[in-house]
Amino acid sequence: MSIFTFRPVFGRVLAGVVAVLCLAGCIGLVLANDLENLVRTVPLLLFFAAAAGALFWQPHIVIAQHGITVVNVFRTFFVPWPHVQRIDTRYTLTLFTAERRIPVWAAPSPGIRGAIAIERSDVKNLGDSAYGAGRSVRPGDSVTTASGQVAFVLRQRWEQLRDAGHLDGTAIDPDALRVTTHRVTIAVLTVLLAASVLGLVL
Repeated sequence: MSIFTFRPVFGRVLAGVVAVLCLAGCIGLVLANDLENLVRTVPLLLFFAAAAGALFWQPHIVIAQHGITVVNVFRTFFVPWPHVQRIDTRYTLTLFTAERRIPVWAAPSPGIRGAIAIERSDVKNLGDSAYGAGRSVRPGDSVTTASGQVAFVLRQRWEQLRDAGHLDGTAIDPDALRVTTHRVTIAVLTVLLAASVLGLVL
């Protein structure tokens, strides 16, 4: 059962805009009856549209009762709660386990300009696991940022399980953490890139 799903709106809008522009480019070449340039350019336009979809439309995170599903550009991770050792927002929201660190592509931390705009009220009552030495927090922990919003929900659930004793002494099955490679995405982007280079060279 899903508790929370996060898909960045800006990324999906950006992917949609790129796809529309690529489609408009193809239609323009067809209307101009420029078949030579159409054949040479279509693979490149399709590559840009596919790359935008992979980079900005596809990434998301699903927080559920039994674990977290992180969908990135080329891989999907399923992380059971007992595997999570730390949640960090230094550069992007990142889950740390004993086996690996898993960045969440859909929830980047703010840049310098975004960090300056953060107020004290944005980093209050985040949960005890969010604070470091001296009650310090990172700008990416602010609930006004993508990384902070998702981190807040993650930490709430993680702390509930921890305080209920569900994470203490739990036998961790290394095979429970699953990684799936997006083979179709990689294949499509590789073929389109190769076709684009070929079209530009010939």
